[in-house]
This record gives sequence, structure tokens and C-alpha cells, in this order.
Amino acid sequence: MKFIVSKISLLGCCLASSMAFAGGNTLYGDFRYSLNNVDSGSVSTLSTQSNASRIGLKGGSEAMDGISVFYHLQAGASIDTNANGDAITQRFHFAGIKGEFGKVMYGRTSTPYKMAGLKIDPFYDTSAGLGAGGATYGLSGLTNGWTDNSLAYSRKINNFGINAGIYLDDAATDEHDFNIGISHSDGALSGGLQYLMIGSTGIVAKSTADSSALRIHAKYKMSDLTLGGSVETVDPDAGAKQTYVYLAATTQMSDKLSLSASYGSVDGLSSLLDGDAITLGAFCKLLKKTTVYALYSMVSAGTDRDTLSFGVSHKFAIK
Repeated sequence: MKFIVSKISLLGCCLASSMAFAGGNTLYGDFRYSLNNVDSGSVSTLSTQSNASRIGLKGGSEAMDGISVFYHLQAGASIDTNANGDAITQRFHFAGIKGEFGKVMYGRTSTPYKMAGLKIDPFYDTSAGLGAGGATYGLSGLTNGWTDNSLAYSRKINNFGINAGIYLDDAATDEHDFNIGISHSDGALSGGLQYLMIGSTGIVAKSTADSSALRIHAKYKMSDLTLGGSVETVDPDAGAKQTYVYLAATTQMSDKLSLSASYGSVDGLSSLLDGDAITLGAFCKLLKKTTVYALYSMVSAGTDRDTLSFGVSHKFAIK
């Protein structure tokens, strides 16, 4: 099995390398930075923070006989001090093929379980909640990180989508992890279900060994209003079942201004982390590729934490 997967990966990388000289590629980046005032208990701190700034390269070939190949790699671009002092850090990389049969890819990827939560979080990769970057409070840790040795398949059939992934364990135990899911979209309303089964070594990023996780998610768009929600249960063999609830709303006030709000709840994780959170934010498109924002987040869990953040996101793309 590993031999076959390694050959698929090698083929994908070779195809991706050849495309780098054939055009159809995009070099892009996203500069994300914020100034934060955090009140935690009796301690107040003022600091700057890079919120998952990144640079990436992606591309694909023109379809031939209905089949095309694609690749995508992305690295973190540190614009602030971090523990290692590294200017460039690893994020993800994958390559694959797609056609009428669906899409197959291999590499270091985000799981469909993670992406289902990310897509409903208007504050993802800001300083809202308990940290800088990643998911907002109310979404489990499984909504963060990238998973190595990912072999994934997905396909859309009319308004329905299916996905399946295996995350390979390189150890002798061969305790692979699995992700399966279904989705449906009719334009305004979309949603689905994602299920993770985690083995004894916990290959999926941020997972707990010997556990399972289920996410039910939905999103509704109507003119200038978008509503989204996610309910998760994470059930480890050893330990209490955890429940996560996340609700979000965004209204487009004008072409340049949008307002967002979210509510998150965590139960069963620990006495220090269980609680509730509310986040409010305003996003203003200053230029075509530049957005500035202000947000306030109040987390009531263990030691209460209030965050006031002013940030910027500047994107670029070179084709």
C-alpha cells in the first residue's frame, strides 16, 4: 500500500514540476498582522501578532481527455518573532489528478472535517478567541493544522458531494486514520456531515489517539446576510465526550464594509477550557486586495479573556 501511495505522490510531484515551466501557475501571498490588547484575569498585555501570514504557489494543467493534474504548496511567512526564529515555516503541499471520476490527491493537507468548520468561521486566522490564527473558540482543535500522508478522494454529483480520506501511519502498527463525509448544496443552503475515526497513533492533526469525531455543519446565504453553524462531538475512548457549538453571522453593509458576529461553546474538554465566547468584528475593504478590521472577543472559560484587536490582511497574486 505504501509503495503504491509513494509512486502516486512521486508522479504528482513530477507533473507539478513540469507544469511550473508550462504556465498556468499562480504565486500568491497574504500578509496578516494585528495589534492586540488582551485582558486575562488581572493581567493586561499589548502586543503585535502575525496571524498566519503565508505565501504559496499553485497551478494545474489544461484538461486532456477530461483529465487534468494540479498542485498546491504553501508556506508560512513569519513577519514577527516566533519560537524558532524561522522566516519560512511548513504549512501544506499536495498534488493530484481530477476528471469526471472526481478528484484524487496526496500530500500534506487539511482534512475535509477541518475545512467544513473553517468555511463558516468569519474570524479564522485572526486574534479572536484564545490565540493568533486558526479557528475561533467553539470549533474543536480538529479545525486546525495539516495532516501528513493524506490520500484523499472527493466527487460532486449534481448537488451532492462525497469525500473519503485515509491518513497513513508510517509506524509498524498501521493504525491509519479515516475521514468520510457527505454534503449538499442548492445554492442558498449548503451543509453536510463529516466523520473522523482516529487510530492509536493519532495521525490527523490535533487529534486524540483512539477517538472519533462527528461534525454536522450548515451555511445559508440570502442577499447580504450569511449564516453558518457547526455542532461537533469528539469522543475519545479514554476520557469524557466533548461537545462544540459554533454559530456565525455576517452581513454585507456595503461593497466595502461587512459586520460579523459569532457565538461559541465548549463542554467536556476541561474545567479550564469549557465555557462560552462571543466575538464581534467589522471588516473594511480599504483597497482591492487590502482589508482592515477591528474585533472584540470575550471568552468566559477558566480565566476570562477579553481581546480587542486591530488588524490588516493584504493579499497579492502573480500569474
